[in-house]
Amino acid sequence: MKLTGKPQLVSIIKDRIKREGSISFRDFMDMVLYYPELGYYTSPQEKIGGFGDFFTASELDRAFGELLGKQFVEIFHKLGEEQFQIVEIGAGKGYLAYDILRFLKENHPEVYRKSRYILIEKSPYHIKLQKELLSDFEIVEWVQDIIDFEDESITGVVFSNELFDAFPVHLIRKINGKIYEVFITVDGEDNVKEILKEADEDIIRYLKELNINIPEGMQTEINLDAVDYIKKIARKLKKGYVITIDYGFPSAELYKYYRMRGTLLCYYRHRYSENYYENVGMQDITSHVNFSALKYYGMVAGLDFTGFTDQAHFLTNLGLMDIFAQLQEKNDLESFERLNRLKTLVLPKGMGEKFKVLVQHKNVENPEIKGLEMLPYMSDRYKL
Repeated sequence: MKLTGKPQLVSIIKDRIKREGSISFRDFMDMVLYYPELGYYTSPQEKIGGFGDFFTASELDRAFGELLGKQFVEIFHKLGEEQFQIVEIGAGKGYLAYDILRFLKENHPEVYRKSRYILIEKSPYHIKLQKELLSDFEIVEWVQDIIDFEDESITGVVFSNELFDAFPVHLIRKINGKIYEVFITVDGEDNVKEILKEADEDIIRYLKELNINIPEGMQTEINLDAVDYIKKIARKLKKGYVITIDYGFPSAELYKYYRMRGTLLCYYRHRYSENYYENVGMQDITSHVNFSALKYYGMVAGLDFTGFTDQAHFLTNLGLMDIFAQLQEKNDLESFERLNRLKTLVLPKGMGEKFKVLVQHKNVENPEIKGLEMLPYMSDRYKL
């Protein structure tokens, strides 16, 4: 098949392949998603919402941000520090930040006054949208990357919603008991072809350290970028919490035999496919997060494990049912529409179960928090 999509980006990718002979799927995915001004996440195009390719929880209802804000208030009082930082990584259009900030400003002004809300964002397009939306909140700041913080300079909470699923991944296959990595090349007619090379030591070490033994014949993903990033977050956090909201599983569930093709998918205008080489720069490519890896490598870098749950339990613990009750009492059209949207956040087999919440902490005594008060049944889907 041929590479199709944005002509300039397709040309850049083919030129690199011709220079190098082949590139890893990880490098291809990185270019497709993050190439300056041309990649899916770095170009000014609609990605989220009705005219985009996917919905996020913050798109559905403001209650998601308000409940997160409620959790941050508890963390603020638990830490007991004069200065409190809320660091959001990958804020998209800024809707979640808006809902959190409005909740804090209107309901907890003392927390708002002592807080700095810092958005980590690389996309100039998204920064522009965020600055327009958040112009009324004077405590907001922007930095380009987590590395812009000095080591152990963050006291508060570092959180993300659908961040790690968008990191570029290494594609691997197991053939005759041996692990290979997928690379791509192009032939004389510019048809893309996948070739296999022996996996390097970083991939083999990852599998060994996490005790992963994938089934024979499986193709799946290894997210080494997520390993690096959780370690960076750990180094920057002095005291507080890391809250990661995303879809995925622990290793024991992620690499089961019934996922022989892995979890990598493309999303284009709310439709999904497994054709990674079409709509280059125009479609999203994502994979499920390995939460066991985030826990393990976070611990290696100094983060303690607080708890792991799904989005439904997390939001319910923070008071979502109270919001349901209030909307039901109002009994008007707007409240009815909000109720239907909110149900999407907690429905079994939907976002409520699909999305997980990993909480880690550093230098916190009695780290238990409200969002982890009631946990789901501990099947393989929740055992880290």
